[in-house]
This record gives sequence, structure tokens and C-alpha cells, in this order.
Amino acid sequence: MHIIHSFNSKKVDEHVESETGFLVSNKKGNYLSLGKENFTHMQGLFFLDHAKWELYKTLEDIRLNKEASVIRNNFFNVQRVYDGGTKETFNLFNDSMLYSVKKYDGEIVIELDFRAMFDFDDKGRIYSISQHDDIIIKYDKYTDDSLSSLDKTSFLVIKGAKEFRLINEWVKKGYPYDARRKSKSEFYIYRAIGIKVDKQLDLVFSFSDDEHRAKEHAHRVYRDKEHLVSSLKKYAGHTFMSKDIALNSAMKALDDLLVTVERKERSVGIFAGLPWFYQLWARDELISLKALMLQEKYYLVKRILFKYLGSISSDGLVPNILPANKGDKRSIDAVGWLFLRTKEFLKLLTAKKILNEYMTVQDLIRIKRQLEKTIQGMVHISSYDGLIVNDEQETWMDTKAAMRKGACIEIQTLFLSMISLHNHIASITNSKQIFRVIEKDLKQKVRKEFFKKGMLYDSIRGILPDDTIRPNIFLAYYIYPALLSKNGWKQAFDTVLKELWADWGGLSTVSHKSPLFKIEYTGEDDVSYHNGNSWFYINNYAALAMHRLDKSYYAKYIKRVLHASKEELLFSGFVGCCAELSSSKHMRSEGCLSQAWSAASFIELMYGLQG
Repeated sequence: MHIIHSFNSKKVDEHVESETGFLVSNKKGNYLSLGKENFTHMQGLFFLDHAKWELYKTLEDIRLNKEASVIRNNFFNVQRVYDGGTKETFNLFNDSMLYSVKKYDGEIVIELDFRAMFDFDDKGRIYSISQHDDIIIKYDKYTDDSLSSLDKTSFLVIKGAKEFRLINEWVKKGYPYDARRKSKSEFYIYRAIGIKVDKQLDLVFSFSDDEHRAKEHAHRVYRDKEHLVSSLKKYAGHTFMSKDIALNSAMKALDDLLVTVERKERSVGIFAGLPWFYQLWARDELISLKALMLQEKYYLVKRILFKYLGSISSDGLVPNILPANKGDKRSIDAVGWLFLRTKEFLKLLTAKKILNEYMTVQDLIRIKRQLEKTIQGMVHISSYDGLIVNDEQETWMDTKAAMRKGACIEIQTLFLSMISLHNHIASITNSKQIFRVIEKDLKQKVRKEFFKKGMLYDSIRGILPDDTIRPNIFLAYYIYPALLSKNGWKQAFDTVLKELWADWGGLSTVSHKSPLFKIEYTGEDDVSYHNGNSWFYINNYAALAMHRLDKSYYAKYIKRVLHASKEELLFSGFVGCCAELSSSKHMRSEGCLSQAWSAASFIELMYGLQG
């Protein structure tokens, strides 16, 4: 497959042999992902049910009687290109997809697979297809094959076709990526209809549980299609302003995960990732905010920060995930990222001399009070012997297989950063810096407990030996570089690099010598997740940390991380998106294929290397 990224007269391209596809989304939480062939059942056209917070699949694929040779990312739309100049173009608008095909004589085949993303039940599935100006596809899902109890009815309206040919075939499909992940990988899809094309055709696909609403939306998008496409093109031109096409791609990848959620109240947030992390994970969302600050999206940043400031509970923490489910594990570090990003935001606004434009005195007082609530709550509930401790599955390494319990290094630095923020707010509001001595004493204690013989421990007093090597010390430097001297940090970095570095340009999540280490991604079972897999967001932050510490000394590592992250972004997995992770053995797009903090940290790295 030939991959092309083209925008504002700039172009990069490459021929690739690996599985690739594209992903486009909109601000409603809907997305479309296709490729030459779909390699996961999570490709297709999906719509988010905001009430149930569930992604619902409709279209499996649109197939021509020839094979695609090019995927072209134009930033405001995506195209599949074929021999002879045949070209398909895809855009999403709210609950509709605009599809255009040009220079094609033949039939397009519409394949359907109506189901919730994690609904693997194939019983009682009935499609009914009719045409009254529009093509109306009605889908009835019954609880079993007896068709005695109707569970759900949905409609897909296709506007723009004069007629169709009924195919009416059930086809078994296998998905190689799902098989490698040890997930369900075989499904029956419905090859529904064929639509004849004479040179050119524009179609609108609209989905709803209400037929009238689907038809109404299809007609509106079809009527206004030129204006809507023009608006998307203008938005892309004003939003992705970098001269570097990789940086623009990462900005778009993150922008595609920004959603407006319609529930009890309207709110804005960042999906942790697509296809399957379509929730607002506090940690992921807050980590990603720095990239939005760099793009000067200050009102959006403030809105998300204050959303979490208002959700701090009596234990000093914020909800781990929205929408929350009963029994969800708590997150020990999300609130630390909240206040780290708040500190960075205040300092950025101050440096630009625009603090008063975005923050009132009442805002600062509210931040200070909520910060005091967090510090006091964590000291009372989460501290032991002067350090902040956590149970298993409460840090970002949140799988049981990670066995990460005790006092963890990045948690201590996040807590130190919170105390530092309180002192900073006190200085700009001319109030008493009540935590100045506490910050100094805690820094000395963390240094004494964690830094020994040139090694900065990942965690202490936990299940695993204290000298278990993981890459979280790079997060610790990123969060609170004042913990150690420059020489101390270099000793610490050099120690872990020897045991974590992968020559393709990444860091494993545990030492290669550890009995926990898995060199290959093991998939859905999570065994390798934090025990060997290389996470792109950690790699990017490690490169940024090394650049800040000593860019000449660590030049080789920084260059390789940058190359690997850029190559993965542009030419692997969902092209133009940043994947969650890779196997340590070789660089591959694995895990969730469009991950917010992977894109956000790449944006930070690119900005940081320019500075």
C-alpha cells in the first residue's frame, strides 16, 4: 500500500507492506476506519450512543471491483485511490458519512455489520431493505433466533442512489489483528446491496434509531455537502499550522479525539483512544492537555481543568474514568497530573502576560482550596511513613500482571509538584507559603529513599524487589526535575537505558532481565502490557527528558525515539494516528491504534526539540 500525507503544498509518502488503515472522526464521538482490507472488526462506520455511552457499528465496508493501492490523508478528508485514477473520498458530519467516488464504472458493494462494538451475539439479526427515493435499511435485533422478543431497531439511510441490486448474502470474515490479540476474530457480515456507478456518485449514509431523523439528516448533509466539505477544509487550514507534516498529523490525531458529549449536561473532553478507549480517562485526558496549551487552546484547557477541579472527592482524588462504573479502580496519579497541568497553565499564561484574561482571583482561590483538599486527603488516606502509597492497578501501570504496589516514584514527584504549585499560587496571590518547608523535607526524604548508588528506584515497599527497573523515572524527571542534580539524573537515566532500550527507538516497560519481561505483545490478556511492551507516550517523554537534561549526550537515543514515533504515526497502523504501544522486539502499531497521550506527547516532543 502506498501511503500519502498531503497538506498545504507539503507531501510525505511511503510504500508499506504492513496492515494499514485510516481513521476519521468528528466531534460527536463517531468514527470511520477502513483500509485495503479491514484487519479488525473494530473497523467500519461507528456511531456513539451518548445515552448508553456505547459505540455502535453500522457499515462494514464499501467495496469496488478493483483493489485499492493508495491511502491519501488530506487532513480534511481521506481517500482510497485505485488504478485508472478511481478515487473514493470520505468525510464525517455529525451522524452522517459523505462518500464520493469518481472515475469509476461499475458497482459498489455495501457490506453491513450492525452491532455494538463488544456485542458478539449473531442470533436474531434481520435486515430489511427498501427504496422510496432514499435507500432505507432497517435492522431488527431479536434476543434469539425465535424472533419472539425484539431488542433493538435501527435505520441506515442512503441518499443519492437511483437504484440498487439486492445481494442478500451472509459472509464469514476473519480479522488477523484481532486473532493476534486473542480477541474474537471471526464474524458474519451482511453483504447487502450493490449500487451502480456511472463515472461519479455522491452518497450520504445517515444512522439513527428513528427513521425520520436519519432521513432528515441525510437530506440536510446531501443538500449542503459542498459547504460542509469547504468548512472542514477551512478548519484544517486554520488548525494545523505547522510547517512539519508529522507535527500536523499528530495535532489532527489528537483533535480527532476531542469530543462534545451530550448527556445530563453538555461537556467537552478527550477520548483516551479509538477504537476501544472511547471514554474520558482522567489520567489520559490531563496528560494530553499540555499539547493543547502549546496550540494555544486556552479556553478549552481551562474548561477541562475546572471540570476535574470540581470533581475532587474527600480522599483528594478525581474519578478515574467518565462515565464511571461501579467497582472502577481509583487512580492515584490523575489528580497529580491535574495540578501539574494547572501549574504549567498558570506559568504559561503569566509568561505571556495574559493571566488576567483567563484567570480571575476567584479562580486562583478555588484552585488553591481544591489543592489543599487534595493534599490533606492524600496525606490522611494514601500516605505511609511520609510517602504516598498505592495499591495494585492504581498507577498508569494498571494491570495486575504489573504488580506495582507500594510507593512509586512518579507518584512522589506528582505530590511534590502539587506542594510546589501551592507555594507558587501563594506567591502570586501574596498569601503565606505554608508548604515551603514541607516541600524541602519531602524532597530530601524521596531522594534518600529512592536514590541509591546511582540508581533511582521505580517503587519501594511493594511486591517486587526495589531494584526492579522500569521507565517511570523519565516521568519523574519530566514532572519534578528538582528532585536530583543533573549528575544524579544522568546516573539514573544511564542505569535504566542499559536494561530497557530497544534499538528500533523505544523503551520496554520492565528490564529485559526481569522474569516478567515479554518481548512480544500478547494482546488482550494484558500479560505483556506493562511487562515488556514499549509505550509511545513514555518513549516521547523519555526523549524530551533526555533533551532537557543533556541533548548532546543523549542525542542518539533522542533521534531514534523521534524517528520511530514519526514512522509509526505516518506509515503504520491507522495512518496519521499514534498507536498506544509496540512490542519490544520490533516497532509495530499495537494496542489501541489511535491513542490521545501518544499523539499529545509527540506534539510536546516536537515543540521541545524546536526550543
